[in-house]
Amino acid sequence: SSGCCSKGGSSKDQGASAAGGCCVSKTGKNSPCCSSEASCCTSKLGCCTKKDKQENTVGKSPCCATGSVGCCGKGDLKNCDGDITLSSEDDPSSKSTKRSTFYVKEICCATEVASIRSILSRMDGIDSMSVNVTSKILYVNHDLEKIHASTIRDELNRERFGAHIEQDGALEKESVSSFVTSVFGVEGESESLLDKDALDDFLSSYENSLVQNFVVDVPGRRIVIVHNPFLMPLNSIMEELSAKLQLQTSVVRDGSEEIVWDFSSEAAEAKRDGSSPDNTEHGLRPTVILSGMLWIVSMLSFIGGDWQYLQYVALLSVAFGLPPIALKAAVTLRRCRFDVNCLMTFAVIGALALQEYTEAAAVTFLFALSEWLEARATSRARSALSAIVQLRPETANLIHPQTGEVIVVPAAKVPVGCLVSVKAGDQIPSDGIVSEGSTTVDESSLTGESRPVRKNTNDVVSGGTINSGNTQITVRTTALAEDSAVARLIRLVEEAQANRSQTEQVVDKFAQVYTPFTLLVAISMCTFPWIWGKETGREWVELGLVVIVVACPCALIISTPVTYVAGLAATAQKGVLIKGGAHLEALGALKTICFDKTGTLTRGKFSLLHLDVMGGSSSRHRALQYLALMEQRASHPLGQALVEGARNEGVEVPKNLFVRNHTFLPGEGIVGNINGTSVHVGNKRLFERLGLFALLSDSDKAKVA
Repeated sequence: SSGCCSKGGSSKDQGASAAGGCCVSKTGKNSPCCSSEASCCTSKLGCCTKKDKQENTVGKSPCCATGSVGCCGKGDLKNCDGDITLSSEDDPSSKSTKRSTFYVKEICCATEVASIRSILSRMDGIDSMSVNVTSKILYVNHDLEKIHASTIRDELNRERFGAHIEQDGALEKESVSSFVTSVFGVEGESESLLDKDALDDFLSSYENSLVQNFVVDVPGRRIVIVHNPFLMPLNSIMEELSAKLQLQTSVVRDGSEEIVWDFSSEAAEAKRDGSSPDNTEHGLRPTVILSGMLWIVSMLSFIGGDWQYLQYVALLSVAFGLPPIALKAAVTLRRCRFDVNCLMTFAVIGALALQEYTEAAAVTFLFALSEWLEARATSRARSALSAIVQLRPETANLIHPQTGEVIVVPAAKVPVGCLVSVKAGDQIPSDGIVSEGSTTVDESSLTGESRPVRKNTNDVVSGGTINSGNTQITVRTTALAEDSAVARLIRLVEEAQANRSQTEQVVDKFAQVYTPFTLLVAISMCTFPWIWGKETGREWVELGLVVIVVACPCALIISTPVTYVAGLAATAQKGVLIKGGAHLEALGALKTICFDKTGTLTRGKFSLLHLDVMGGSSSRHRALQYLALMEQRASHPLGQALVEGARNEGVEVPKNLFVRNHTFLPGEGIVGNINGTSVHVGNKRLFERLGLFALLSDSDKAKVA
């Protein structure tokens, strides 16, 4: 425990503070949280004074008591009177550092990263950043109390990077806190058993996910506990206190009754959410198309004669195509940097100066066309990443903690310990444990294994996986959606794409030397040869411009990350996570690979390969009609394979056939009534129970076995 001292005084058994305030147990040092007006402190939880008592009670200090001065350490309520407010250590509102995602349209290649880093380094509140050059995505971890995503976007756009916010960390959906503060009173004769040290040891033994904080008030005969009522309900705490410490307690305050579980706005928001991102590939700009058409017309000037005047049409081609390129070049030069836009602009200006108008138009149009192709490749890379992001569930069927009503809420709002209902075909919103029901779960998005896994009560399930069975299950969540397995997968893929392999680093270092060298050579070719005459100078200027266009390093710089992003995204979509380009390179050196068969060498998808009609009571066509009709409502993979098999054979279900009393038989199959005829579809166990299996011939039984 901690001692207290006032100005000029000393704390009992703790020593004195010359400056006044408080001192910490066994150290004799002043606690930085105390002032001369405070009556008590703790080195761990802080303290409150008369002036800031209310502020600390709201959220800064979890130990302060309303209506009194002073504070209490974990397990101690000395000097604390009145109602007690304990705060959760994992309160989401206290986490001010969030991650925002930006799409930066004007990132040309890796050379732009240094400019972005320079801009962000001047801003207060930026924790870290990473850039995926190929998909033009910027990830920034920043302190929301110091800087907002809109400010970062505006700073980038001042430098004409064309940034827009894809995900604002400030708008990130926070889960509802599932921790409450409950107060227990110690009853009757068990007061003599109220051993503070024993209680401290007992309550400290619980995991932080069950009990986050507690305070023992020996004089007041009270125990205050911050706990998760779903994982650690009041009756469980009271039973444990009675069994382990022989303490008989009563509930003074039930914290779970004071929580307002208002999910109405979240439910409405969840219904609006879930729209897929717009990955539409934009076509060529009209100015680029017009520039290309005018360039083609200007090439007719090579015919000669009266056609020669068409070379001036190339000037219009340049006028339509060059401005966007020249504008980017001007912005880059203003940053004291050099990129491909600068090279292309210089090449076009040089060609115009030499009156090679058609050549200038060719450079303008072809470079604008290459930019469109690059944007198209970038869009596909972003689409691949978006497909992975879609693995993350957007909504959850939350069972209301008080009313028991099933409501649809954003998956990110589901608290730890709550119950969620997962219907057949739905995604599991977050990691948890099956509390009711039995089903199969498709975990291929995480493991790559296409065969569904059987899950029973008390089995662990992962967020983002799919209930592929026929029955509904109830899951008690053990983690927030942002901490689920699929959320970690998404973060790992994003980090892997941002990680730079050794090859990329070598190429970038080479380009840093190669680019200025190439530019120096081109300038030398355009200047020094004029010493030997006008014709020689003109010829070498043309060669110098060719060097500028041909020797541009951007294609070399961008080729490596494009390859890596394509590989990383393609493998991640198939359930294989490769943590960066360096590991992707290492795969190229492998000589022997061992594969698991199912889902790797085989498709892992059921299909109808062979059908035997036994007994002679029905034709193959009629059997397929009944199978298709019965299995249309089923979501089981085998049922879908039967429906697909009937469709492949051209079998259509007549409109006059309809099924009633369609019922699932757990562990056996399904039963229904088709136009008055009872139809069973299932496994061997079902037909043995019905006594039909025994009627088959020995040869037919052998086929079934």
